[in-house]
Amino acid sequence: MLSPLRRRYSERDGGADRYYTHAIPIGRGTVMAIKENCSVALVGLLSVLAALLSRPVAAHSVLDGYWNPSYDEDVARIPGEDQGDYTGIPVTQAAIGAAQAWDPEIDTVPWLECRPHPSVYGLRGIGMLRIWEVRDPQTQKQTQINTWLWAWEAQRQIWMDGRAHPPPWAPHTWQGFSAGHWEGTTLVVHTDMIKRGWTRRNGPPTSDRTTMDERFIRYGDIMTYIRMIVDPQYLSEPAVTSTNYTRISDADMTTWPCRAVAEVPRNEGAVPMHLPNQTAVLIEGAIRSHVPIAAWHGGAQTMRPEYQDYIKTLPPNPPLSVVMKRVQQEDKE
Repeated sequence: MLSPLRRRYSERDGGADRYYTHAIPIGRGTVMAIKENCSVALVGLLSVLAALLSRPVAAHSVLDGYWNPSYDEDVARIPGEDQGDYTGIPVTQAAIGAAQAWDPEIDTVPWLECRPHPSVYGLRGIGMLRIWEVRDPQTQKQTQINTWLWAWEAQRQIWMDGRAHPPPWAPHTWQGFSAGHWEGTTLVVHTDMIKRGWTRRNGPPTSDRTTMDERFIRYGDIMTYIRMIVDPQYLSEPAVTSTNYTRISDADMTTWPCRAVAEVPRNEGAVPMHLPNQTAVLIEGAIRSHVPIAAWHGGAQTMRPEYQDYIKTLPPNPPLSVVMKRVQQEDKE
């Protein structure tokens, strides 16, 4: 016996569904075959849904939130390095020459008071760090990860969407161009096109040819941040440092109200700096810390454990009283 069966065919055509209704002959065997095919289709649909629901949580969620830096890891964080102390940095002679001209009063010049830390140093600076993601509203794919530092309100975009790199003539910025990807739950970032900056806040410079590779690794409420800086001009080999952060569940990140003012009276156009004949102040810290002057000025050799044995062969430092007299004399010249 034949009976009409209304069937629906659905096919995608420009985003719309087309519906077709047909009367077709059908018998008992045909009905059983249709039921079997429907069961197979249902099982397949349920399998797809189960696979989608069982996908692991995206790795981005492990970094979102507020993080407080640890300052007790090394003296480079708090209270900071003395003038002339470049130990543990693979600085070149060009870097030493530029760093020796640095004077801490440079930060009192109005047009430099509100400049932010560059990305090559920023996460070694002071204050809380906030991390959050951005997703495309249409596809829900992760497009970028933002970092916001309390100090100078330095915001940085880490692009996760594989966008094209800016052209060589594009301007360099304090934060540079950062492209990231996930390796498991570790965020890996490469950054270039950064303005001239510094690896430490006591003078060692970085050029605008600097590149930086970073890793953000979370262990519970602890995040380890590892950076590797490469600079063909001011570093003889990559400089690697690590910093730890502690996650906090509730935070109130205030703004950084920086306004340039004349902190120190000086002649217009004057720029604080050490001249080539003013080098005594650069070794004062070495003598007070009982570190040989040759080691005080850094270099790749000071990064290695065996350098501790080499230090013992270096000549003793001059008396502090002699150095202080030189400092006073140079200040008069």
